[in-house]
Formats: sequence, C-alpha cells, structure tokens
Amino acid sequence: MLIVPLNAQDVWNLYSIKDNKLLPLPFPVPSVDRFVGSSNGWLVTVDDDLVVRLLNPLCLVPGKQIGCDPNAYITLPLLDPPYSNFDHLRKVVLSANPTSSPDDYMVMVIFGYDHHVAYIKPSKEKKWTYVNHNWGVLHDLIYYRDNFCAVDYKGEVIYFNEVDGSFSKYLTINHRAELENFETKYLVESPSGELLLVEIIKRWYWHGGYNYTKGVGVWNLKLDSEEWEWREMKSIEDCALFVGDSSSLSVVASDFCGCQPNCIYLIDDYEAFLYASMAPNGSQALKSTKNVGVYNMETRSFTPYDTAKDDVWLADTAKLGIVPSFVVYKPA
Repeated sequence: MLIVPLNAQDVWNLYSIKDNKLLPLPFPVPSVDRFVGSSNGWLVTVDDDLVVRLLNPLCLVPGKQIGCDPNAYITLPLLDPPYSNFDHLRKVVLSANPTSSPDDYMVMVIFGYDHHVAYIKPSKEKKWTYVNHNWGVLHDLIYYRDNFCAVDYKGEVIYFNEVDGSFSKYLTINHRAELENFETKYLVESPSGELLLVEIIKRWYWHGGYNYTKGVGVWNLKLDSEEWEWREMKSIEDCALFVGDSSSLSVVASDFCGCQPNCIYLIDDYEAFLYASMAPNGSQALKSTKNVGVYNMETRSFTPYDTAKDDVWLADTAKLGIVPSFVVYKPA
C-alpha cells in the first residue's frame, strides 16, 4: 500500500498497488511538511523547522486524536547542522518498533549533501550522536542481523559498531565488474535471511526534467573460497522486493494475494518533487515521476503505475514507500 493525500486538508487514504486504485479508507494525518520514509511500520515526517517525528499510522483511526495517545507521535531532537530541506534527510531506519520496544530502539539517519550519519536512542538520549566515516557516498542503510549495515556507491558493505560508535568494513568483498558504481543501490534482507543488493539503473532526461528506470540488477552476497562477493541473480523466484527511500522489504509473493513473484516494486527516489512548492499544477507533478512501478525479473521490463489518473498528488509518497504494517494487514 501507498499512502496518498485526499482533497480534504490533512486527510490521507490508502492506495492499492495490486488494484491500482484508491481504497475507501480515509484517515487523518497531522499537518506536516513532508514524509521522509517509513521503518518498522512507522512513518517518519519532517516539518519546516526540520523537526523529525515518528508517526504510528495504526493509531490514526477516525475519532481518535493524535495527542491522546503517547505512543502515536514521537518527536526527535533537531539534527545539527541544519542543512537545507532538499537534502536534509535521505534515509531513516529504526532498529525496532517503538510500540513493542519503547525502551530499547535506536534511530539512525543518513542526512545532508555529504551523506552524514547520526543516531539516537530516543528513550535514553536527548541529542543525536554523529558518526564520522570515510566511506564516501552511502546509498542505503538497513538493520540486518542486529546491526545497522550500510552500502556505499561501490557496493561495499559496512556495519555500525555500537560499542565505539564507528562504521567498520563488514565483509571483504570481491567486486564484480558488472556493478555500476554510479547507480542507486539498496540493501534488502530476503525472506530466508540472505543479504541482497538491488541496483537501479536509470536514464535521465535533462530536457524533460525526469528520470526513468532502465533496468534492475539483483545481487546475492555469497562466500567464494575465502572471499565474499556479490553474485548476480537472474531470478528471485517466489520473492517480491520493495525498495526505495523508505526501509526495504521482501516477502514471499505467494503469501500475498495480488503480489507478483520474481518482481521488484520500486518507489520513486527522484527528489525534485518532494515539496508542494516545487510541484507544477499539483497532481501534474506525479506525471513527471517515472519510477513508481514494478520491474519483472523474467521479462526484464518495467511497468509504471498510473497513479496520477485518480487526480491525486503522490509526490510526497515517493519518499514514503511501503509501510510493512499495511502490507501485512492489507485486504485481499
């Protein structure tokens, strides 16, 4: 499911990827500048003053006010230094669900033009801790096997050491020549617990002001003799992967009605339309967003979702992506 705004102020709705239509399930969301992601079933928002908040969408039921539930809305300290809104927050990952682990979860972010890293334990700390790293541009961040793991533009996997607050090389990886150094990379944990790398190959149209998905590659981290290497996968079989600027997700496709096997669902990460002030003519903004759709590994084809036909503006939801709670509880 995607979450999309309706015409009514601060009212949003669920959008079914399976049926390519809006569902009659409106719910209120407090006024925010934009969504910046989702993790462990929670939404992440940021306002004009760069205040980051965690929002529990399952608490947003009709007749229930946000302020009445202390577990519905968590405000985090300001990140410092305050970069511009456009490049401020790139990735937000929670180590656990704040509802089930209120005293034992950590939030880690990639932010800023130079892809800085910071983390905080909201129940125990009042300010962010900033991590110095020399790994270049970090493309993605996940919580994998009780560790925060990141991948850089070269496909190098590094992990966060909570003891000394540093990033270290997770594995010595033999790089394959096929890996494109300058394409967007995402880390995903497969249903069987393996670490996958998804590489999105895009083409940019300068005059049109948009990019579109040209191809997708999936790589599996395997031990070859005494070295680890990324091995390309020609098929992910009965799996479906969901990747984008929100937390990545993988499911067994046959367990979900309408979920296509051997496919990768892409949530656009093109940032030019993250703000209403940058979107020409409201819902027209989505028509310039070419990376919301599904890539079929067997046919090597990408099918975009025509989400603009319902006259809704989905530019913000390009940064929201898949909310795991809604995937689990979505109606058949």
